[in-house]
Amino acid sequence: MLHKLQIEESQVPKMCLDLYKEYGTTMAGLKLLGYDFDYDDFHACVHGTLPYEKLKPDPVLRQLLLSLPQRKIIFTNSDKAHAARVLEKLGLEDCFEGIICFETLNPPTEQAANEQKNADEADTDGGSREGFDDPAPPRGILCKPSLESMEAVIEIAKLDAKRTVFFDDSARNIAAGKAAGFHTVIVGTSALVAGADVALESIHNIKEALPELWDAAGEHVQAVLRPAAVETTVLA
Repeated sequence: MLHKLQIEESQVPKMCLDLYKEYGTTMAGLKLLGYDFDYDDFHACVHGTLPYEKLKPDPVLRQLLLSLPQRKIIFTNSDKAHAARVLEKLGLEDCFEGIICFETLNPPTEQAANEQKNADEADTDGGSREGFDDPAPPRGILCKPSLESMEAVIEIAKLDAKRTVFFDDSARNIAAGKAAGFHTVIVGTSALVAGADVALESIHNIKEALPELWDAAGEHVQAVLRPAAVETTVLA
């Protein structure tokens, strides 16, 4: 932000936090404020200094995931490269059916490119801007915790929200997941938050807390997660 976007150094920490709180990610907030930047460059800058070496294989979680007889899908705001690297470091790269990431929800489209080209031509040729908004609204980024991102995931992964359990460590994301119709599990705390059906202090305790998810006999998941059944999808 300091070098690429020429934002005053003293403003960067507070701006990052404020945008994260308001828009879900700093990147999404910057985009809506009208800053222009390359997404890949931004991700490379943000993730380039992360201490990936501190991540270690998690054989306990790996065994839990492999034994879980449900569809399992990653839903992350990060880019594909970061998600893949984290999963690889944890030894979980083959535990999920797929990854829905930044690129999934925000693909470069021919329509977007054409719209930008037309807008640029209207600005530079001195011609009429009839048919264009003036000024053109910034294109937003689709990400958690927006309800739109949850609905997009349902469509992309062909989910039945009523048969999907959504795990997340963010209270805002849990609230959005509940609004989308998911069963919800807040991870990293023993206290329920708004919209959470279950609070799970450690993901390693998932089988003790939710044994119904391992029910391969076709019986309905009981208690707070009913009526999700064996076709349940685990979205994390």
